[in-house]
Amino acid sequence: MNENRVQKYKLAKKISNQIEYLENKKHVQFNIMSKKIAGEKLLEYNYINLITPYKHNFAKTNEKKEVIKVNGEHIYERNVEFSEYYDLFMNERKLYPMIIENILDFEIHFKSITAYHILALNQLTDSNQLRMFFDGLKIRAAILENRYNEQRIKHMNAHLEKLKEQIFNYADIYCFFDRMSLGNMLTVFTCLDKKQQDVIFEDLKRFNMNFNVQKIPDFINKIFCLVSIRNCVMHSNSLEILIRFYNPKTHELRKVSDRKKYLNMIKELCKEKTHDYS
Repeated sequence: MNENRVQKYKLAKKISNQIEYLENKKHVQFNIMSKKIAGEKLLEYNYINLITPYKHNFAKTNEKKEVIKVNGEHIYERNVEFSEYYDLFMNERKLYPMIIENILDFEIHFKSITAYHILALNQLTDSNQLRMFFDGLKIRAAILENRYNEQRIKHMNAHLEKLKEQIFNYADIYCFFDRMSLGNMLTVFTCLDKKQQDVIFEDLKRFNMNFNVQKIPDFINKIFCLVSIRNCVMHSNSLEILIRFYNPKTHELRKVSDRKKYLNMIKELCKEKTHDYS
C-alpha cells in the first residue's frame, strides 16, 4: 500500500443538510412524507441505501437511456416526492428474505453434495494429498482461460492458493470443506474434471438445485451470478447498484445482457419454494 497516496472524500452531511440538498439539488418534495419523517428514514436506512441507488430513475437520460450529467450533476426535469425513493427502496428490500432463504437452501445443498463427492471420489487421506488436489485444480484453471476472462481466472487462482494456506486451520478435512465459503466451493467445482462435475451435477438436479439449466457451464455462470447476489443481500447492499454497475467505483455500467442475467437470477431467487424437511 502506498501510504503517500491520498484519496479525497466528500464531507458528511447532517440529516438536515441532506434534506436541504435533496430539496434544492434533486427536486425532492415532502408532501406525502414530511421532512421530519424523511429525516427519520434517512437516519434509519442511510442516504446511500435510500437515495443513491434510485436517483437514475428520475434523472434526465439521452436517447441511449444513459443518465446525463452537467458539471458532474444529474438533471431533474420534474419534482420527485421523497416517498417515491422510499417506495423503491422498500419494494427492493421486501425481496431480501425470500432471496436469502433460497440462497441458503441452495448453498447447503451445493456445498454438501460437492464436498461429499470430492471426498468420496478422491480419497484424500492427508494434508499433502489435499495440497496436491488443489495444485491439480490450479492446472485445470489455466485450461479455462478460453472460457472465462482473465480477472475471473485470477480470482479462482487466488481462492485456491488461500485454501492451501488454510489446510491446517481445521481439525479434519470434513470441517475444512464444511467451513468453505460458497465462492470458494464454486471455484473448486469449476476446476474439477468433467467426470466429477457430472456426478455432482446429477445429484444437484435430483434436488432441483440446477436453476433449470442442463449444461454445467451454464450452471457455473448462474452460480457466479448467485454468489454476487448473495454477497450483496447478506451485507444489506443495494441490488439496484449490483444490477446497474459492473464497477461502482468507476461508474462503469454493465452491458444490457449482463443486467438481464442478474435480473433473471433475482427473479428466480424470489420464487417461494416448497422444501421437504422430512
